[in-house]
Amino acid sequence: MPAETAADAPALTIAKFDKALHDRSAFSCGFAPIDNFLKSSLTDQIKTGMVAAWIATAGDDPAVLGFYTLGAMAVRADLGPGKWQRAGVPDIPVIYIRAVAVRDDMQGKGLGTALVVDAMRRCLGIADQMGAAAIVLDVLKDDHFERRWNFYEELGFQPLGDPENKQRVFIPMANVRATLG
Repeated sequence: MPAETAADAPALTIAKFDKALHDRSAFSCGFAPIDNFLKSSLTDQIKTGMVAAWIATAGDDPAVLGFYTLGAMAVRADLGPGKWQRAGVPDIPVIYIRAVAVRDDMQGKGLGTALVVDAMRRCLGIADQMGAAAIVLDVLKDDHFERRWNFYEELGFQPLGDPENKQRVFIPMANVRATLG
């Protein structure tokens, strides 16, 4: 049987999470806390307004291939760039990417990049509506930490400088806007 080509592959869709439409049952990204979050906690966190989630699927297949979540957050002004510190406010509004995950068999195929770029575009729209200086996320610390760190660094994220969370990175919204328009 010939290998599936890009032309044969079903179209990727990234849509807002809908419990009735997205099948999370077989999802595994290789990091149990994220798998458990998607399967057990996501719905409750959406209901309580803590996060919003977007799910990647292919064609008519409801199986979750990947996902990301967004939430509101504030970071101390003294952790970021100098212009944050000069703003004269103690906290800076940011958009927090709580999770980005790709199913094991889809890793290394560009889906993670597609999800983060989609999140960045969505964050631009949010920032235009309510104001946010940056996008922030925490790079998961496990056996694949270096690979993840390099992935986010290649996308323009940089260390926030939080001494209590050295895995926290950010990208200024101005950089996202300059890159994605």
